Amino acid sequence: MKMYAKWFGGKVAIVAGSLALVCSCLGDTTIAVFDENFHLDGLFAWSDAIVVATANGYSITDTNYGSGYKDINPNIDASGETNIELTVTISAPDATPGGPASGPIVALVDQDGTFVNYAWYGQTVGTHVLNAALSSGSVQGSGTVPGLDLSRLDFFHLQDDPGAYHGQYTIVFQKLRLTGYPGPKITEESYDSTSKDFNLTWTSRGARNYSIQHTPNLSNSFTNLVMDIPSGGTTTSTTVNVPAGSAGFLRVVEQ
Repeated sequence: MKMYAKWFGGKVAIVAGSLALVCSCLGDTTIAVFDENFHLDGLFAWSDAIVVATANGYSITDTNYGSGYKDINPNIDASGETNIELTVTISAPDATPGGPASGPIVALVDQDGTFVNYAWYGQTVGTHVLNAALSSGSVQGSGTVPGLDLSRLDFFHLQDDPGAYHGQYTIVFQKLRLTGYPGPKITEESYDSTSKDFNLTWTSRGARNYSIQHTPNLSNSFTNLVMDIPSGGTTTSTTVNVPAGSAGFLRVVEQ
């Protein structure tokens, strides 16, 4: 549950419950940003495909199965995530309306060589946000240490298996992330009504940055007060000077 620090005049309370429902309470780990600078480090069976990298995604046009891999540099620590999410847009001029046209597959590989596939076969034309539990993957290769180590992800594969569809398809990879980690939880706070300094401590995870955001009331959007606060490990603390006003809300978000 995401929690908010709320103050009225010189009094402070930590407010949760219904207030926490106004926004997502989960963290996420971005595996790849598919923009005009993205490229796969190697292509297998997609060697003759039309490959276009744009600000709107990484586009592959081909027929039949294809794949490629990308090193994760630096290695990603996705500890605590529980799900994998892939956003793709598929077009296929020869596909039967409503029929399968592509089968996106993502493989995650950790530093000791554990290789796990997540497949969404039989996808139709259109944009899809595909989800799977990380525990549901198909193990294609066992590393030296059993199980996929989310704290030491090394590289990933993008694949497409159109199955019985043998015409031309275009698959545009738009977002790949892991989700499910509980967002930061405020564990300690203190407020100096004279200086308007707010001291906050929250749960955190390593190799992340955090922002402190503010709103005068929950009808307005939150805006950033402080950004790029480096993680202190399992807990992180900072002091922020709050805007003028007799009331307001603060929240901590993982960037």
